[in-house]
Amino acid sequence: MSNTDVVAGFFAAGEADDVAAAIAHFAEDGVWIAAEGSEPGTTYRKPAMSELLTRLIAVRKEYEAKGVKIAYGDLVEAGDKVYLEIVISLDGKVLDRSIDVFTVVDGRIAVKDVYRKA
Repeated sequence: MSNTDVVAGFFAAGEADDVAAAIAHFAEDGVWIAAEGSEPGTTYRKPAMSELLTRLIAVRKEYEAKGVKIAYGDLVEAGDKVYLEIVISLDGKVLDRSIDVFTVVDGRIAVKDVYRKA
């Protein structure tokens, strides 16, 4: 399984609202560094990721109900890193842009680091 497959599996599970399956793509000591809070962001360890992802799924559903679009770019793999651009827009106006940088080790996500530009 390629590093891109690991990240794609994480997103597929999240899009299917399967929080447990999505979080299973992380290493036991994996971290998710969210673009929130004070710089450089808030770090979540695996035990807290389910709550974070549940919250993000609720936000996605709110966006969908309001007609907000979430567009994902292509997954780009370079060594142990996988990059993904995300653009959030409404009526053609960009509301938020971000890049997720994943570090994949031994078939699991070791780090998901989110960089946001609102």
